[in-house]
Amino acid sequence: MWRDSFRLQIFCLLMAVLAIVVLVHNFFQLEHLDDDTVSGSNWITENNVQHSLSHTTKTTRKPYCGYKQQTLSKREQAEQASLLAAIQWPKPPDGKIAFVQSTDPTHSDFVIVKPSRFFKVGDQLEVLVRMKDFHGKPKQYGGDYLQARIHSPLLKAGATGRIVDCHNGLYKVFFTLLWPGEVKVSVSLVHPSEAIQVLLRLREERPDRVYFKSSFKSGRYSETTECNVCLPGDLPVCNFTDLYTGEPWFCYKPRKLSCASRISHAKGGYQKGLLTQEESLFFQSDVNIKRPLLSSGPDSVMVKPKAFT
Repeated sequence: MWRDSFRLQIFCLLMAVLAIVVLVHNFFQLEHLDDDTVSGSNWITENNVQHSLSHTTKTTRKPYCGYKQQTLSKREQAEQASLLAAIQWPKPPDGKIAFVQSTDPTHSDFVIVKPSRFFKVGDQLEVLVRMKDFHGKPKQYGGDYLQARIHSPLLKAGATGRIVDCHNGLYKVFFTLLWPGEVKVSVSLVHPSEAIQVLLRLREERPDRVYFKSSFKSGRYSETTECNVCLPGDLPVCNFTDLYTGEPWFCYKPRKLSCASRISHAKGGYQKGLLTQEESLFFQSDVNIKRPLLSSGPDSVMVKPKAFT
């Protein structure tokens, strides 16, 4: 009897030692797995392509935009032309404007047209916005990104206005008065026209300024690569274009895994250092981004209820 008990104890001890050995082996395998996990930037760096997820390079970029070669139907061409026309933005007469000649919200103002007029619900309120530079001189061209609204804090009511760019530094804003009582007007400069031109340049030259990443995994091995609508360089890519909508999307192909092994997708971050020192002056949060304009007269009107007959 004691021999059987001794044999059982020896067997349990051997099983415990075996379990410890397997656990240690798996631990080292996991450590090795971490070493094999690569990113898209490593893929590119190891293939001698000077591109980084976090740094801007001055090398010639060859975006992978094969979708641009596709043939569009007449209906798709008309839709494309309509979309491009909708996002068209006015350009300044000179391609390069000094910062002191750019839009200054502290010198700019707005005025309510006929503020003492008798207004009733349903009427249209007109506001004139006058943009000036940092010298206080009136701007001679448009293209500023403005936001305008009417609001009544007591009623917790608000509405946006329709802005018309006169292309000479003046803007007309039209509001429909939707409720009775005191209605206040607010106008803010979101981006000066000069900043808009910088954003347009980045849209054309750096479509990858916001980059994304996908993870690929097979068994215990995984890789991470960069993804975007266009990818620089002549490296192998995985084509994840939507078959139904035709919306293009590409990822750098993993070194060892197939495109079908993708398991996740997420935003990677933002490219850094895309602006010159002069361009960065157009993007100062406390100077010319989302800054309110002051009114040169009354900033509110009284609205009477609509008369019913």
